[in-house]
Amino acid sequence: MKTQLKRQYPLTLHGDWRVKPAFLFLLVCILTLFASCSGDEDTFPPVPVLEGKIASYNEFGGAMVDFTAAEMTAAGFTLGDVVTITIGGKEIIAPYYDGYYTPSGDYLFVAYPTYPTICFTANNVGLPEDLRGLEGQPIIVKMKEKGGKLDVQEALSMSYTNDRTNYPSDDVFANARAVNFGDLAHNRLHRSSSPFNNSIKRANYVSQYLEREQVKTVLNLADTEELMQSYDLPAYSRALWEGGNVILCPLKADPTAADFNNRLIAALKELPSHQGPYVVHCQEGKDRTGYVCALLEGLCGATYQEIVDDYLVTYDNYFGVTPEKDRDVCNALVSLRLNSCLMYYAGIDNEAQLKNLDYKKVFTDYLLSHGMSRQQLDALVRALTAE
Repeated sequence: MKTQLKRQYPLTLHGDWRVKPAFLFLLVCILTLFASCSGDEDTFPPVPVLEGKIASYNEFGGAMVDFTAAEMTAAGFTLGDVVTITIGGKEIIAPYYDGYYTPSGDYLFVAYPTYPTICFTANNVGLPEDLRGLEGQPIIVKMKEKGGKLDVQEALSMSYTNDRTNYPSDDVFANARAVNFGDLAHNRLHRSSSPFNNSIKRANYVSQYLEREQVKTVLNLADTEELMQSYDLPAYSRALWEGGNVILCPLKADPTAADFNNRLIAALKELPSHQGPYVVHCQEGKDRTGYVCALLEGLCGATYQEIVDDYLVTYDNYFGVTPEKDRDVCNALVSLRLNSCLMYYAGIDNEAQLKNLDYKKVFTDYLLSHGMSRQQLDALVRALTAE
């Protein structure tokens, strides 16, 4: 028996407007899918959140939290993300990096390789007073923008090892070298990582370098007397310390801070009363040492390019980064760190002017206007330049 097919008429809506069956079927599917998605909140991944407490504050005024970089990763955060930090009743937006890749004073959440846990701080200056003294208080980190600063993280991220066998020489490992620019007397001024604090395994190598170069006086930008008493000192480093030839000048890494300048100028006034050769160091011999050496180099007639070249040797020593093969990275490092310091010393706000400055003049003016007398300044220059 033949089955009779009924004629199908198109659906009519609002008078003569007609919808074809295929279009109707598609419309029903879309509406069904939308209804299903809108009612199911679990279809979107949760926003990464991590809660902890402020465990302590480090010597630079940064808050050390009680969770690690591994826990950040497990919670869904990656380096280069932008996060919202809730602490002390405030919400602060900051990038999450493994280094200090922000301008001085800017907030960041940092998984620095030598830190046991995450640090929340403002670069170079530490947290403001209203975010200090919160030990034991909760801190909440929430994702703000996934990968929002990944370009900066990838451009500036560097790490080094504390294994001597990974470096071409003892001096490179110690980040130790003479500074011979401008009118500086040959091998009168040296710079290095710490010859006292062995937390990065370099103190013994620095001590051997200082003994070989017969360095007589140390300008220590990292340690207090209490810290010095806690170290197991290498032989030559101990002789310098016990002989009264270590000038303690513990600094934070903010050359624009009044405390930085007051401490530094007091130390520079004292330096000529000690015998050279001299060495300047902090922990790694990188930033604080770089800023102070830049000031002394410029004061003694070094050019901008010589100051930059010396600053970047440290990044070659630690990370193998050089202007020849890593030009963009080196330019970013100089602009982000060194140039802001030089601009402050020179009293200018235009980075483009730095290449053409008479550093002997502008740094002389800086020291005279920040507490040094002409007699003290002349004594400092003689100590560094007289053969």
